[in-house]
Amino acid sequence: MYQRLKQKGIHHVCLRVPNLQETAAFYRNTFHASLAAEWGEEGKEDHAFILDLGEGDYLEIFGSGTPYELGKWQHVAIWTDHMEADYERALANGAKIISKPAISHIPTRSGQIVHMKYGFLEAPGGEVVELIEDVDSDAHM
Repeated sequence: MYQRLKQKGIHHVCLRVPNLQETAAFYRNTFHASLAAEWGEEGKEDHAFILDLGEGDYLEIFGSGTPYELGKWQHVAIWTDHMEADYERALANGAKIISKPAISHIPTRSGQIVHMKYGFLEAPGGEVVELIEDVDSDAHM
């Protein structure tokens, strides 16, 4: 079940791969990762698993029709309790806007709804960083 298990640190690292089921099975079987959430439609670009690698260290895996010679790490996501301040501080320190903070209420296949505010930035090194803040179910921008 998806839930916040720590106050600070990495929320998740996202991996985009050509074979979602095989990759998820690898992490579940090799590292005993548990399924925290699953969403999207089979065979579609939005189909994803959130696997808990231990104590809330999430790995998000998306399938992709784009063939990759190797799996592709897409972004790293970091918990925050102060989205706007952290987002602005990142911009002040050289990050570029990919997407401004927005609210999303993501329905999972188990029926749970994941409520979050998120925003994407390109860090000065070129890597993509997503900020994640938990929000209430009635939150909106």
